[in-house]
Amino acid sequence: MSERQRNTGMKTALATLLAAGSLALSVGGLQAQPAAPNKQAKLTVGWAEPIDTLNPATTGARNVGPLLANIFDTLIWLTPDFKIVPLLATKWTISEDGKTYSFTLREDVKFHDGTLFDADAVVANIKYITDKSTQSKVSIGLLGPCKTATATAKYTVEFSCETPYAPFLGQLGVPYLGMQSPKAIAEYGKDLGLHPTGTGPFSFVSYEPNQSLILKRNEDYTWGPSVLSHKGPPDIAQVLFQIVPNPQARVSQFQSGQSQMMQQTPGVYWNAFQKMDRYTAIPVPITGLGIFAPINASRFPTDDLAVRKAIHYAIDKKGVIQLAEAGAFPPSLTPLQPSMIGYDASLESVYSYDPAKAEAVLKEGGWTKVNGFWEKGGKRLTLTVTAISTSTSYPLLAQAMQGYLQKIGMEVNVQQLASPAWLAANINGDMSLTPLQYIGVDPDALQTWFTPGQYFNWSHFSDPKLTALFKDGQQERDPAKRLTIYHEVQKILMDQAVMLPIRQNIDLVMTTKKLTGVTYTGGGFEYLGAASLAD
Repeated sequence: MSERQRNTGMKTALATLLAAGSLALSVGGLQAQPAAPNKQAKLTVGWAEPIDTLNPATTGARNVGPLLANIFDTLIWLTPDFKIVPLLATKWTISEDGKTYSFTLREDVKFHDGTLFDADAVVANIKYITDKSTQSKVSIGLLGPCKTATATAKYTVEFSCETPYAPFLGQLGVPYLGMQSPKAIAEYGKDLGLHPTGTGPFSFVSYEPNQSLILKRNEDYTWGPSVLSHKGPPDIAQVLFQIVPNPQARVSQFQSGQSQMMQQTPGVYWNAFQKMDRYTAIPVPITGLGIFAPINASRFPTDDLAVRKAIHYAIDKKGVIQLAEAGAFPPSLTPLQPSMIGYDASLESVYSYDPAKAEAVLKEGGWTKVNGFWEKGGKRLTLTVTAISTSTSYPLLAQAMQGYLQKIGMEVNVQQLASPAWLAANINGDMSLTPLQYIGVDPDALQTWFTPGQYFNWSHFSDPKLTALFKDGQQERDPAKRLTIYHEVQKILMDQAVMLPIRQNIDLVMTTKKLTGVTYTGGGFEYLGAASLAD
C-alpha cells in the first residue's frame, strides 16, 4: 500500500468508525442562517462552571473546552459526526510504519497578536506541551507517543511517534491541542492562561475569574472549517460568557432575556422549554466515557469484587437520573458511549437493576447482614462517595445513588468536596467511588483510567492483560481488529466492575430562536464562529 493510499485508508477508517455518533449528534447540527445577520450583535451565554485556566495545555476542565474551541484553532477539524477535515493543516500523510505524520499548513493564518502561524509555531506548541514545567494535563495525553514535532519547511511539519498511535489524527482536533501564539507563550509564562492568544474566530478581550469571559470577533478570520456553511469572520461581534453556576439563576437570566444561550439547562426546565416555540433545544453529545464512577479496587470494601458487582446491581440508573436530573438524560450502560468506536451493545444487559441479585452476590462473597448492614470479618460495608461541590449535578447523583445502596444494607457517606480536596481524595484512593465525566474521541480514552501510573487511574486497578490490550489498540491500524480489541477491553472492565456507567453525557443547551448557527465540534465542544443573532 502506498503512503497516499494508507493515508486515505486511515482517514476513511477513522471516519467510518467514528460515524457511529451521527444519530445522537445530528440533532445539534448546523441550523439555517438568517437572511441578514446583525454584524453588531452581542451574545450573552449563561455558562455553568468556573474556568480553571484558558491555557489549552494546562486545563483539565471539560467546560473550558468549548471556550477554547472559539479562541484557538486546531490542525484538523472534527465534524460532529467525526469526519476528519482540514483546518490549520491543509493535508497530511502517514508513513507506512504509522510512526510519522507529515502535515502541510495553511500559509495565510495569523495569531490574534499579529504573529505568523507556521511550522515553527507548531513545533513551539508541542515543545511547550511536553515541557515538564508546563504540567500539561489533557493535552499531553492526547499526543500519546507522538511528542516530537519538527519543521521540515516553513509550512510543513512532521510528528514522530515512538510507536504507531492510531488515535493521533482524530485527537489533533480536540481543543486542548489548540495552537497558541509562540510569542504569547514566551511572554506570559505562568500567566499564559490569562492571555489566551490563538488563531480562532474570536479573540480575547477580558476575563474576570468566577464572573465573565468576553471575546470579540476576529476580523481577519478567513480560514474557518470548510465544512461549515459560514465563511469569513463571525457574524457576532462580541460574546460574553457570564459564569452562573447556580442553575436557577442561570435559568432566570435566560428567561428574562439577559442571556440568549444557556448551557447545562437543568433537566426540569429542559423538558419544559423544549415545548415552547420561542426556544431552540440543542442537545450536545459529549463523547467519551459518559458520566460514570470509577470504583476503587484497592480499598476496603470495594477491593472485594462481590461488593463492586453488588453496587452495579443495586443502583437503578433510570431512578437515579429521575431523582437527580428530572429524567432528562438516557442512562449509560457500558464503558463507552453509544457514539464511540468500540461501543458494544451486548454489554448493556450485564448489570440490570436487580437489588435481590445484589444481596445474593454479597452472600456468595461471604458477607452477612447484621442489624440491617452487611459485614465481613467484623467490618461493616461502608462506602465513601465523593462529589465535587462546584457542580450541582454530581452531588445530586451521589445522593441518589446513596439512597439505592442504603436500601440493600450498605452504609454510604457522601462527601461534597472542593476541587483540590476532591482531586486529592481520588488520587490518594480515599474514596469508594465518585461520579464524574471524561471526554474522548477514541476508545483509547479508557486506558487513561485503567492502566497503572496514569493520573486518572482513580480505580487504582491494574490488569496485565488489560494493559496489553490497550497497547494493542493504540498500535492496531485495522479498524475491524481495533473494534475487537475494545470489545474485549470493555468486557474485562464490566467483569471486574471497576467502572459504574451512570448516564450519557449531554450538554443541554437552550437558545432563543433569534440565535441560529450554533454548532459543535466532534467530542461536544460548542462553536459560535458560524452563529448569528437576529435583532
